[in-house]
Amino acid sequence: MNLKKINLIVRREFIIRVRKKSFIIATFLTPLFMAALVAVPMIMTTVKDTRVKVIEVLDPTGIGMAVLEDQEHTRFLFTENGNLEEIRQSFESRNIHAVCVIEETENHVPEIKMYSTGQVDSDIQRYISRQVSSEVEKRKLASYNIPQLQEIIEDIKTNIPVKSYTWTEEGDEKETITEVYMAIAYLSSFLIYMFIFMYGSMVIRGVIEEKTNRIVEVIISSVKPVELMLGKIIGVALVALLQFLLWILLTVVILLVVMAIAGSGTIAEMGQAAPQMQGGFAGAIASFDTGNGVLTGIASTLSQIQVGKFLLSFCLYFIGGYLMYASMFAAIGSVSDAETDTQQFQLPITIPLILGLFIMMHTFQHPDSALSVWASIIPFTSPMVMLARLPFGGVPLWQLLTSLGLLFLTFLGTVHFSAKIYRVGILMYGKKITWKELWKWMTYKNK
Repeated sequence: MNLKKINLIVRREFIIRVRKKSFIIATFLTPLFMAALVAVPMIMTTVKDTRVKVIEVLDPTGIGMAVLEDQEHTRFLFTENGNLEEIRQSFESRNIHAVCVIEETENHVPEIKMYSTGQVDSDIQRYISRQVSSEVEKRKLASYNIPQLQEIIEDIKTNIPVKSYTWTEEGDEKETITEVYMAIAYLSSFLIYMFIFMYGSMVIRGVIEEKTNRIVEVIISSVKPVELMLGKIIGVALVALLQFLLWILLTVVILLVVMAIAGSGTIAEMGQAAPQMQGGFAGAIASFDTGNGVLTGIASTLSQIQVGKFLLSFCLYFIGGYLMYASMFAAIGSVSDAETDTQQFQLPITIPLILGLFIMMHTFQHPDSALSVWASIIPFTSPMVMLARLPFGGVPLWQLLTSLGLLFLTFLGTVHFSAKIYRVGILMYGKKITWKELWKWMTYKNK
C-alpha cells in the first residue's frame, strides 16, 4: 500500500469537497440554524401578547365570580343569566375574545365551555380551569363540616423531593440532576448517529459520481482500489472535522452577537457572572441562579462531568464509527450505478445504527444494565450507546478501552472485506449485484 498515493487522494478529496458550494452553504447555514435553536426560544420568552382580552362569563353557579380575577391582559365580565344564542349573533360587535359558560351538573361538578370565533388563548383556559377546580374542591371539603379543615389540609400537604449526590474521588459530595445527564447523553448520541450517517452518505455519493462519470477508470490506472477507497474515506473525514470546528466557532460567534443585540441587560448579567467564570462554565451558570437552586444544581451536575475525557471520547467514537461505517458505505457505492440502487444494501448496514439509537433510549434509565454495557462494547452500536453512558459516570476504564479497541479492530476488518468488494464493483457497470455475488467477492482469495 502506497501511503504517498493515499495522501494525494486524501488531498484531492478534501480540496474538491471544501470548494463545493454545498459545503460552504452548509458550513455557514448550520451554525445559524443551531444558534437559532438556542436564541429564538430565549427571544420568544420576552415576546408577549399585550392585547387585553375580554372574556364574558355566563355563570349561574356564582363560582366563577368568586374566583376569576382580572389579570394583566385579561378582563372578565360576569352575567348570571344570559342568552348564549344572542351573544353568538352579536359576538363581533361585543368586542370580546371569548364566552365562558359555567354550568351546574347533576354531580355538582360544574361544566366549563368556551366559545369563540377563533382559537381561545390556552393560558386563559388553564387559568379558568385551575381557579374553578380549586374552588369546587374547597366547597366540597367545606360540606363535610370538619373543624379547622383548612388548617389540617395545609398541615398535611407534603412534597419531599429526592436529591441525588455523587461522591468524588476526594471524598466530597456534590448534588446532581439526572435530567442534565440525560440531555447531554441524548444530544451527543444523536449527533454521532447523524454525523456518521451524513458523512457516510457523502462517501456513497462520491463513489457513485466518480463511477458514473468514468473518472475512476483513469484513477485506477495509477492507484490500487484499496488506496482509492481509503483516500476517499479519510478525505471526507478531514472535511467533517473541519466542518465541526467551523460550526463550533461560528455558533459561538453568532450567539455572542445575538446576546449583544438582545440588550444591555444580558451584557450586564454576563458582566456580573464574570467573577464566577473562574469556576468554569458550571460556575457561570450557577451565578444566574435566582434562589430556587435549580441552576446551582445544574452547575453542580455539569462540574461532575470530565469534559476533557468526554470530548476525547466523542471524537474517538466519531472517528472510529465513521471509518467503520464509511468503509461499508464505500463498498455499497462501488456496486451501484445510481444512488437509488443502494437501498437494498444500505438498509442492513444502517439497522445497527438505528438499533443503537433505540438502546440509547434504554440507557438513559439504566446506564449500567447488561443491555447497555454490552451494546456499548459491541462495535456496531458502541458509538451511540457508550456516549449515552459516559455522562452518568461509573464506566470502568477497561470497558471504555475494550470498546474503542474493538471499534477500531472492526474498522480494519470492514476495510479488508470492503476493499475486496470495491476492487471488483468499481469497474462493473450495468449489472444488478446480489448478496450472493458480494459474498463471493469477499471470500475470494488472491493467488
